[in-house]
Amino acid sequence: MKHYYADKTCLNILKILILSITFILLAVTVYFLSFIPIIMIPLCIIFFGTGFFIAMIYLPVYFRNLNYYVSEDKIIKESGFYFRKKQIIRINKIQFTTAVSTPFSKLTGLNFIVLYAYGGMMTVMFLSDRDFAELNYNLKV
Repeated sequence: MKHYYADKTCLNILKILILSITFILLAVTVYFLSFIPIIMIPLCIIFFGTGFFIAMIYLPVYFRNLNYYVSEDKIIKESGFYFRKKQIIRINKIQFTTAVSTPFSKLTGLNFIVLYAYGGMMTVMFLSDRDFAELNYNLKV
């Protein structure tokens, strides 16, 4: 059974992206609502709290809990933040796959494989480039 983890470089890129969006929202809020401080201050607190929670607490815990186990006959995905979720899909039940590799995926780790089966779908996300190529090669049906 092969064990795959989420790529940590993708975690850092997502943190930077979320914190950048948070600070842009803060700047826009201060710029446009500075004459109404009773609305501006709560909005700034909400934006800052949400961005900080997602970037510094939610994403690291989610990435630590995101694991993939691939064996001869099935793929198991474990994920979640507070509640752990486990998805199991049999390899012989996969109808087709879609592989999504973003530009600069060797640097970012934004690689996804979507597995479509008879009852639903499973997304294998945030793989490193080496893991993505290996898993994509092994899942060619």
